[in-house]
Amino acid sequence: MSENNTPEQPAQPSQVGTSQISKIFGPIRLLPGESEDVYNSGLLGTIEELGAKTHLQTYIAEKIFQCLWWMRRYEIQKQAATVNAMVDLLTRHDTEKKQRTLITFNLQEGCWDGLEMKELIESNGYTLESLSAKGMSRVREDIQKTDHLIALRVKTLGQLQQSYEALVNRSIVQERLKLQNELFKRDLQVIDVSVVQTIESADSSDKAIKGLGSNGRGKPKAKSGK
Repeated sequence: MSENNTPEQPAQPSQVGTSQISKIFGPIRLLPGESEDVYNSGLLGTIEELGAKTHLQTYIAEKIFQCLWWMRRYEIQKQAATVNAMVDLLTRHDTEKKQRTLITFNLQEGCWDGLEMKELIESNGYTLESLSAKGMSRVREDIQKTDHLIALRVKTLGQLQQSYEALVNRSIVQERLKLQNELFKRDLQVIDVSVVQTIESADSSDKAIKGLGSNGRGKPKAKSGK
């Protein structure tokens, strides 16, 4: 088969979903260094997990994922702040930029066991544990501020989840209210029939009593005159 007749490859589900979301909400804006593929994969996974179908459901689902994404950003920020503090402890102002970059990379990637890193850490009077503790102590206030931001995101996440659940369950609530209204109508109809039957029974009793008042024999006999 020639290349010109080769059928087009079907679009992947992630590409289709991303295209639909972009049409609704516009293109995704990420920070430098962040992967658009990772973002899209997580977003579409969240939408699928929540079972979002309408535009409003999809919008809230995206906001829920964005809260999770921001929490991930804050965790990375805390890690980066700690690593930078550890690098400052292991270097001086005259340390070459290339050397500083290498140390930063090794600490970020967890390359603690290299001989050069061990010698560098020990030569500055630290162990791996003491270096981490000292670095976190230096940026304690920054970590606390970041944890506060994470807590706010957690609160927002809970509110968004409640909104989504209310939106999804709205149809169920409406159906339940409709059923209750139908039951109320039926009960009222039963009450109305009972009232009508009671009135009819009362009317029949009145007629019977009036008949008894006439001796139950038709017209009363006229008195004979003398």
